[in-house]
Amino acid sequence: MSTERVGGYPEVELPDDFGDSTSWQRACDEETRIEPINRAEWMVRVGDGDRHRVVFGTRSGTPVGECDCQGYTYNEWCAHLAAMMLAYVREEIVVADLDADPDEELAMLWRKYRQGGEA
Repeated sequence: MSTERVGGYPEVELPDDFGDSTSWQRACDEETRIEPINRAEWMVRVGDGDRHRVVFGTRSGTPVGECDCQGYTYNEWCAHLAAMMLAYVREEIVVADLDADPDEELAMLWRKYRQGGEA
């Protein structure tokens, strides 16, 4: 059974002034810890703040996601989502294509691993 809400996760839309936002600055400047839970869920901690559950992946190549923190609830943008976006564009993490069959995705990652690449 999927944990995805009806209608799917929202696209990650960067605010017009995201580069000047406190969330982006925190994601860039503070130590960030990103830990995978499953193919789409992550625990993210920015600086000495609390850990938060972030859902992050792609649909047709477009980043989608959300966070359980209050910042995201009010602004649809937060340091945790910014940290995920930064790690994604820097190719520090491999995110799930939420349209892909999980078994096919696992097989692809296994082939990549067997060929000497990082999964």
